Amino acid sequence: MSALPPRLLCFDVDGTLADRFVRPTVPNAAAILRELRARFRVRLVSNATSESHARLFELLRGLDLIEQPRELVTPVRTAQRVLEARGEAAGLLLCEDSARGDFAWFREDPEGPAVVLATEAHTLRIAELQPAFRRLQAGAKLYALQKNRYYARKGGLVTDIGPVAAFLEYASGRRAENLGKPSPLLFESLAADEGLALSELVMIGDDAEFDASGAVALGLRGVLVRTGKYRAGDEQRFAPPPTAVLDSAAAVPGWLETLFAR
Repeated sequence: MSALPPRLLCFDVDGTLADRFVRPTVPNAAAILRELRARFRVRLVSNATSESHARLFELLRGLDLIEQPRELVTPVRTAQRVLEARGEAAGLLLCEDSARGDFAWFREDPEGPAVVLATEAHTLRIAELQPAFRRLQAGAKLYALQKNRYYARKGGLVTDIGPVAAFLEYASGRRAENLGKPSPLLFESLAADEGLALSELVMIGDDAEFDASGAVALGLRGVLVRTGKYRAGDEQRFAPPPTAVLDSAAAVPGWLETLFAR
């Protein structure tokens, strides 16, 4: 267990607080966050890429789950910081039209140094991935906004960006750098912005691999909730195991009370 007490609570959104960003996962989600903000800093950390950062903020504000724009953390902010710092903010961009506005800082150039993958590619054909493959073969770097395997939608689970990244990795022989959860780039940047150590952060979400286990591996506390994409036994599938497993986000305040009582 991390020695430092938690100061920043990082909540996943889809499946943890708000299913598909349109309805609360737990009925009292807004009240839970208000209660927690009285004692902790709160951030909503999402790997969602099909909508723009601004649109996600508006959806969350409509559900009364967010108060300030800086409370929403998405991989596109990490992408901008990393690629601009490396002088690689140009190249091929694969993203949904609804999210293209997030990439005004990225210059689309077929000869640029980067290939940025920001879509699950549900509507793309294999042929449309060939320019990215050829650019990687020519030496460009592959960046994935996240590498989640799947997420929950109405009707069941669907593939996420991870399988598309794996396709390009296998074909090109190049490893994609992950810019979303549980990338050190994202969490180290967030901790630095808040002036905190990683061990003072808690990641709470429904993904046993990327929310819980991935966070613990980086030195955070990782809490798995049994909502959203969670399936029975997920807490035993990945190492290291979660710090805690809770029925839902509604149980977080009680868990924190227990933690501080030790």
